[in-house]
Amino acid sequence: MTAPGLAFEQFPVSGRKEWLMRLGRPHAPAILFVPPLFEEMNRTRALIAAAMRWLAKRGHGCWLIDLCGSGESERDLGEVGWEDWRHDVTAASAYIAEKARKPLIASLRGGALIDDGAEARGWWRLAPLDGAAVARDMARSGLAGGVEWAGYAPAPALREALAAARPAPVRPLRTARLATDPGAADVKVEGPALWRRSEPGHSPALADALASDLHRWSRECVAF
Repeated sequence: MTAPGLAFEQFPVSGRKEWLMRLGRPHAPAILFVPPLFEEMNRTRALIAAAMRWLAKRGHGCWLIDLCGSGESERDLGEVGWEDWRHDVTAASAYIAEKARKPLIASLRGGALIDDGAEARGWWRLAPLDGAAVARDMARSGLAGGVEWAGYAPAPALREALAAARPAPVRPLRTARLATDPGAADVKVEGPALWRRSEPGHSPALADALASDLHRWSRECVAF
């Protein structure tokens, strides 16, 4: 199968514009990917892109958001508040719904902390965790590298909101975790915890397994 082309689009949010990367036809059944936060976003980008390509070949329109203060965003992270990230996801979902149809939201790790305000057909979460765990991981990364929070400089208010955040209950929801993760899940898959590595990495087998589960669930349980 041949994957549809790559495209970049801007969506409006709170008087500014942020970016979405799209793989797949723009009017196809839509999946909005919400990436992990901070350094985990960089470590998993190749994984997300590979999963998006797999899904695009099978008829999905896949969208990956650049949260404000990250990726191609022109905003400085120090100016970003917790609600800005939540509004980004909500606005991206509304943009996709207007352009195509209401999306399924696929959130990874800390992305599950900001995905519940959006309109969606359903939510699929990979290894969701509390915000306090994200903050602890960032503090450890800073200690290991000798730079506080691995060089990221979020505003104090964003740090406080992160530390208090929990994944909100949503329905319908499917939770996926690695086989080595003891947390509760609807499905567990074999593969490496790429978000734990010191450098960005890739696992084609893990990307295929995650995309396959997303594809199957979207067809069977979310009525795509």
